[in-house]
Amino acid sequence: MTERLDFRLLGPLEVARDDELIDLGGYKQRSLLALFLIHANRVVSTDRIIDALWGEEAADKENALWVYISRLRSVLEPERTGRGENSVLLTKDPGYALEVDPGQVDFLRFELGLDQARVQIETDPQKTVETLDEVLGLWRGNPLEDFAYEEFTRNEVGRLSELRLEASELRVDARLALGQTGELVSALQAFARENPYRERPVGQLMIALYRSGRQAEALRAYEQHRRILSDELGIDPSPELRRLEEQILLHDERLVARRQAPLHAVADRALPNPYRGLHAFRESDESRFFGRESLVADLLRRLDNSDRLIAVVGPSGSGKSSVVHAGLIPRLRKGALGEYSDWVIAQMVPGAHPFDELEAGLLRSRLDGPDSLSDQLATGPKAILKAGLRMLPDGNARLLLVIDQFEELFTLVGDRDVQRHFLEALLAAIEEPHGRITVVLTLRADFYDRPLLHPAFGARLGTAVVNVTPLSAAELEEAALQPAAIAGVRLEPKLLARLLADVLDETGALPMFQYTMTELFERRDGDALLESSYEQMGGVRG
Repeated sequence: MTERLDFRLLGPLEVARDDELIDLGGYKQRSLLALFLIHANRVVSTDRIIDALWGEEAADKENALWVYISRLRSVLEPERTGRGENSVLLTKDPGYALEVDPGQVDFLRFELGLDQARVQIETDPQKTVETLDEVLGLWRGNPLEDFAYEEFTRNEVGRLSELRLEASELRVDARLALGQTGELVSALQAFARENPYRERPVGQLMIALYRSGRQAEALRAYEQHRRILSDELGIDPSPELRRLEEQILLHDERLVARRQAPLHAVADRALPNPYRGLHAFRESDESRFFGRESLVADLLRRLDNSDRLIAVVGPSGSGKSSVVHAGLIPRLRKGALGEYSDWVIAQMVPGAHPFDELEAGLLRSRLDGPDSLSDQLATGPKAILKAGLRMLPDGNARLLLVIDQFEELFTLVGDRDVQRHFLEALLAAIEEPHGRITVVLTLRADFYDRPLLHPAFGARLGTAVVNVTPLSAAELEEAALQPAAIAGVRLEPKLLARLLADVLDETGALPMFQYTMTELFERRDGDALLESSYEQMGGVRG
């Protein structure tokens, strides 16, 4: 009978064989297994493993790593009789991969259950509670708590901890939808104290108190949270929480009528804000993205002219990312270039490990793509070219590689050789004779000199730049009026004139403008955005 291995990292690291815990060895060997689990079913390069386990003492550690790999294989598969028979920890160029079924790993089971609950809550809150009870029961402590101070676990610990909080909050939403209010109050009060900056449990507590007939306490919970945010972070509660406070203050009976609706749906059913505030526009925001038609048209024209490199350059907050994600990409997906409608679009941000981020971005671009691109990414200067071509389904398809925040290649990647290799690989990809790979990157203007230090790439960059200039008065007017019209509201003419006068020619005008419009929408009077509200806010500078 085949033995079953169960891997657990939602707490101390454990592995059980047929429900019996096994001895994983010393700290370094356990660290190695933790690293593989974090990257389950993905190849981890030898260099990355050595850097994670030994850091500054990484020199000449290849043999030591091989010893730990061999010992770990013996622990996981003691019946293995020879090389090449491994079925769990495999050698895959340029490193190793731990291949497991998601059902064998507690955090993967947890994530699958959370995804399921996110869907269930819309129609079956009772089933949602049951699903979340099951997957939250997998937790035995803090994630990877044996390795809490290791650099290589930091991101994963933060990610899993955040998902655990989300699952707990979603479970409360489901219980509120089932009418369970009074019994939630004490638990929510404790949860809010333990997570003082999180807004969702405060809103849940306010709902639970209000539905229990404790209006004053619900308002007090809001005021306590407001003071914490103001005194410690210097910010205000979100518009959604402020709106909830107003509903309670006015004894809005809709809060009681919604007792069968999850809390997260309450805000969703309110009139959605058509403006993005200080957030960049995403692809899903295409329908409310206005004011950049000429810039998007320029990008499309360059693609139609077979430009292989397009660099969208502008100051911080000028809307570079928004133009690409909410303007260019949706147009391409809808066939704006006609004959070149068969695009595979991969998106990435360089981060500290640009080749790893590249692989992840490429693999996300297709549901039916390969499991790994490690073989292609190990080919030196042609790494991006070969990995990109590997993602194309046929000879007619083309790849658009979008690299957002390109400056991270120079600010987060400390190894100059990695920077150089990435730039050389980009050049090889865009210079491929058949022209099947195009790169669109966004770059902050104050970092424009960094890629110029690489002579070959700098020479190619010069003719590729598309400058993101401030919106004109007509473009700002469109960006104000069109989203409002979609939401069914209107701007008082005096407000529009005043707003344009205050924003035009100002440094950082676009984020100031979007944030102001977001706040004005929240303060609307019926279906109108008024100059009097703008005055009360203190104008744009307020």
